Amino acid sequence: MAGTDIPDSGTTRPGVTCHPLGPMVYRVASRQPGRARLIAVVVLAGCTVLLSVAAWLTPADTGVGSHQQLGFPPCSMLTLIGYPCPTCGMTTAFAHAMRGQLRSAFSAQPAGLALALMTVIAASLSLSIVITGNVWAVNWYRVSPTRVILAAVLLVLAGWGYKVVAGLMSGTLPAGR
Repeated sequence: MAGTDIPDSGTTRPGVTCHPLGPMVYRVASRQPGRARLIAVVVLAGCTVLLSVAAWLTPADTGVGSHQQLGFPPCSMLTLIGYPCPTCGMTTAFAHAMRGQLRSAFSAQPAGLALALMTVIAASLSLSIVITGNVWAVNWYRVSPTRVILAAVLLVLAGWGYKVVAGLMSGTLPAGR
């Protein structure tokens, strides 16, 4: 693909061919490594703060409510109608994930576990940019931004659905009855 930074999509090794539009994600030398490193430091700092707070929190036994340790009120939806909101359990899932309790994190909120793992990956990728100055790029010819957004929304809705169904099956929902 002439005129782009996307690596050649031809055969790289005998018997191994690449997609005609190139790889989905690839690494390139940044045109502005100082700026790339600065952005990566900010992202790394944000991820580190988020993961550190999650490690500091004690996961709620009920699978929701860990955020209250930070001074936030209980979930209004859970309090008012007895059913969790789409993000109920996210903080608890992060807290479990930071302790390596992946099953408990999944039970608290599957989407929260996925986000916690993505945060760890983002921190790792940012650290690699800080060290090397090379950036990771997405080949938007192969990855539709609309599909990425749709996948994120579906992940949260699926996690919410899991949380409601699991609560109904275990008898813990509706809450406060």
